[in-house]
Amino acid sequence: MTDSLAAIDAERAEIRRHLERQYAGVFGPAEIEFHLNAHVGDAFADYACQVMAVATPLGSRILDVGAGYGSFVMLARARGFRAIGTEIAAFEVAYARRRLARERPGDDGDAVFLDQGIFHAALDGAQFEAITFWNVLEHIDDFGPVIARAAALLASGGAIYVVCPNYAAWRNEAHYQIPWRPFVTRHAASRRIRKHGKDPHFFETSVFQRTNWGLMAELKRHGLILYDRLNQTRMHAGRAVTSPSLFLDYYNPARAAVELAARKPA
Repeated sequence: MTDSLAAIDAERAEIRRHLERQYAGVFGPAEIEFHLNAHVGDAFADYACQVMAVATPLGSRILDVGAGYGSFVMLARARGFRAIGTEIAAFEVAYARRRLARERPGDDGDAVFLDQGIFHAALDGAQFEAITFWNVLEHIDDFGPVIARAAALLASGGAIYVVCPNYAAWRNEAHYQIPWRPFVTRHAASRRIRKHGKDPHFFETSVFQRTNWGLMAELKRHGLILYDRLNQTRMHAGRAVTSPSLFLDYYNPARAAVELAARKPA
């Protein structure tokens, strides 16, 4: 094994230990491995790039909010987008910058991965063709100002993309992977998590229950127009007649995940 491969292997082991500490009482070994592959690796990033690329031309300026370990930004840049990310978790930012230096040594890590979040002063101006929130908004308590800031940073015709768990759905909780029911109170949620032998601290401090309808309403409140994320079909009442299955799925309050696109009027 070369020195560089050994270093990457050691880095992956360091990330695994970090995840085990961060998600103690939440993730088991299988969930840790899934997170490493999907969110530290490129599995989810590949899907996200395909979704965004449907209506975002190559060369567009992209902002990934809550960029985590940087996989989406890295892959988007490799595919020809001018992508940058914001992330407030110091461990993740440090890793993303190290990976960038290794894989794209000509790029400036401090400029590509900002460590002060979406309100960073360097982001002022309506400069982005796309802003992405991949599994982020469920971790932000007061998310209204964040959406407002994103809308202000969008260029005319630019789009916001959102993916996150829908807590109005009957599904497994996205982090603990235990059966969940809609609109459970935080007290009842903690009790349910303990009943399954897990620690509710992460849920109590870091998870805020977003819903499909709630996020649609917030996006519209800031003047954004709702679109289907996969084919960029505008979602309005006429779709109930011309594409009833698409319309009903999009507005389904109990769909398993929130998967939305919203565009700023040109």
